[in-house]
Amino acid sequence: MRSMRSLLCVALVSFGPLSACALRPYYRQVLPPDMSAMKPAAAGAQGEAVLLRVVESGTERPIPGSRVILTTNRGRVSLVSDQEGLVRMPVTPELLAENPLVEVVLPPGVQGYALQPVKQEPEAAPAGEPVPQPTQD
Repeated sequence: MRSMRSLLCVALVSFGPLSACALRPYYRQVLPPDMSAMKPAAAGAQGEAVLLRVVESGTERPIPGSRVILTTNRGRVSLVSDQEGLVRMPVTPELLAENPLVEVVLPPGVQGYALQPVKQEPEAAPAGEPVPQPTQD
C-alpha cells in the first residue's frame, strides 16, 4: 500500500509540469503564417519583429504588464506588454531554428490569455512633407 501511495505522489508531481508545457504555445505558433513557415536562414538578422497583443480570454481586453518569455539554449528573451497589451516579439534565425515555448506570466487577478497578431500599417510620411515618388530615367 505504501509503495502505491509513493507511485501516486510521483505521478501527480510529474503531471503538473508536463501539463503546463502542453498548454504553452511554441514560438512558431504565435507568429503570422507567412513568418512561421519561414526557414531560419530566410529570417533577417536586422531586427525584424512581430507585434502581438496579449488579451484576456473571453473579454478580449488588453492585458498590460504581462511578461512574455522565450527561453532558448543560449539565453532568455523577456518582453513586457504595454498599456494596450502590445509586445514586439523579435523574429530571428535562432528563435525560428530552436522554436522555444512561449511562457506568458499574467498580472495578479487575470486568469486566461490569448496572443493576437496585430497588423502593422506602413508608416506614413509626416504631414506637410511630400511623399517621395518613384522616378523614371
